[in-house]
Amino acid sequence: MKKIICISYSFEKGGAAKAANNIYDCIIKKKFQLERYSYKNVLNNNFFSLIKILFYNLFFKAIFISNKKISFNLFNINNLNRICENYDVVHLNWIGNEFLSLQEIIKINKKLIWTVHDDWLKNVITHVGNEDNNNYFPISYFKKKIKNYKSILFKKKITFIAPSNYILKNLRKKTKNKIYLIRHPINEKIFNFKNKKKSKIITFNIGGSNVFNDQNKGFNHIDKILNLSKKHLSTDYKFIFFGSKNYDNKYKKNKKIYFKNYLPSKKIAKIFSKSDYTFVLSKIESFSLITAESLMCGCPVVCFDDNAASELIIHKKNGFLLKRNDKDSVKNFLLWSKKNKNFFNRKKIAADANINFSYKSISKKYEKIYDKS
Repeated sequence: MKKIICISYSFEKGGAAKAANNIYDCIIKKKFQLERYSYKNVLNNNFFSLIKILFYNLFFKAIFISNKKISFNLFNINNLNRICENYDVVHLNWIGNEFLSLQEIIKINKKLIWTVHDDWLKNVITHVGNEDNNNYFPISYFKKKIKNYKSILFKKKITFIAPSNYILKNLRKKTKNKIYLIRHPINEKIFNFKNKKKSKIITFNIGGSNVFNDQNKGFNHIDKILNLSKKHLSTDYKFIFFGSKNYDNKYKKNKKIYFKNYLPSKKIAKIFSKSDYTFVLSKIESFSLITAESLMCGCPVVCFDDNAASELIIHKKNGFLLKRNDKDSVKNFLLWSKKNKNFFNRKKIAADANINFSYKSISKKYEKIYDKS
């Protein structure tokens, strides 16, 4: 039986961690001996290495002030070859926060698979969007070293997996290695179709990790949506906000908003099943778990037409695409939704999503790659 180690900084916190955990969960364990390795293993087995991870995180944040998520991954912290010596295949996921150094990955002498969760590989240090252009010393020195390591890395034999065409196209500019397009898996035992009662009230939901404080997640659009809903939908609507511990007081005063804090997956699935629409307002997405989870429950998604979330949406078939440059796009959608209540075939949306994202569907694609490796 082939032995595979799945490595990610975390399998719990954040979208990439959740995606990495779903990938691990969906693989049939009878076919492969699969194990996980994260910062928790470092915490349990090598406290000194964990201290180094924390130190380098603090060090780089001190010398490089940015509102973007960054990772340098320059210094050897874990002995990757030692960790992986008893495995046939190493499957990397999100390794930011200085978890693994680029040198360690270059030196690894095992068959390597890498599921790419964001823009970090195409950039130098920035995880989301384009590279931060600050190049003052010593940042310029570190960036030069990272560019050199990444150019070597892209020549190394690695099988890359992209969850979206957005990620795939960026990788193709960097490497001649094999790249497979495989969507992130969603657990169909949790996210699945349930009949929604017809109602005169249109229910929207907005939620997820950092949605209410991360500019990239589009929190700047929320006020506009609320104001336009009040103006054009009158009393026939409500919102469910979820995924945050604290909400701005201006939202708490709005009687049309029902608040949920951080929720486990089963309760998020219930929100999707009760909602008419899920808003996904991000500027940049590398996949969008929220979009896929909502579709698995049969709930149509409203998102902008220029990121990876929109790759999952067929306009007026399983959602509604907003034109980012059209200032009236949100208003037009709200007016359309008022006139077209119960427009979508939710059962078909869920059935199609099951084919595209379910554990059963995605596991087969990963297992083929594991077999080839």
